[in-house]
Amino acid sequence: CAPSQRSNCAMVEAAARYSVLQRATLKRIVGSEEVRAAVLGNRVRPDRICIAIVDGQIAGLISYRMDGEGSVWPDAARYRQHFGAIAGTVRYGLTQLTLRRGSPDELYLEGFKVDALAQGRGIGKALLHWLGREVIRRKKACWRTEASITADAAMYVYQSVGAEIVKTISLWPIGYVFDRHKIVVLRWKPASVDGAPA
Repeated sequence: CAPSQRSNCAMVEAAARYSVLQRATLKRIVGSEEVRAAVLGNRVRPDRICIAIVDGQIAGLISYRMDGEGSVWPDAARYRQHFGAIAGTVRYGLTQLTLRRGSPDELYLEGFKVDALAQGRGIGKALLHWLGREVIRRKKACWRTEASITADAAMYVYQSVGAEIVKTISLWPIGYVFDRHKIVVLRWKPASVDGAPA
């Protein structure tokens, strides 16, 4: 980075690390915060991430997948270097499986977090409104995500911006591994004007 851009570059790198560390599924597959930092580092696509900054600190973020590609960009070589050839290949494959969600006509909301100290200030709604604008900008039909059926705060925020539950899925028996026994699929579509997307 040029000297005049160093603070922006530092914030992008901080957002990348923050994004990687929020992934609960990656915690189960890759490991502790230190291991995730070593294996995934700042390997994210910042054009698919929006961060909320309060008093100079990251207070939350949202990220999405589009056309089979998400904000996290894992590197198979790093996995093999850290875990060994076989375990690294298996963990890399599992990571790719968890990240490959979404269809060509939608944005898949893959990461959504508001820090506990920043909750109740409208940050979650603001981030979801940004995602809605991304749906329109990217010319997609909707955004979609899954949430644990017990995630009351997240469900409230999703539904407060107009997302609707379209399906409930039981994850038994794999749900016991990830502490998510049932999930709901939520979808948000832009308002239409005269039958055409807004």
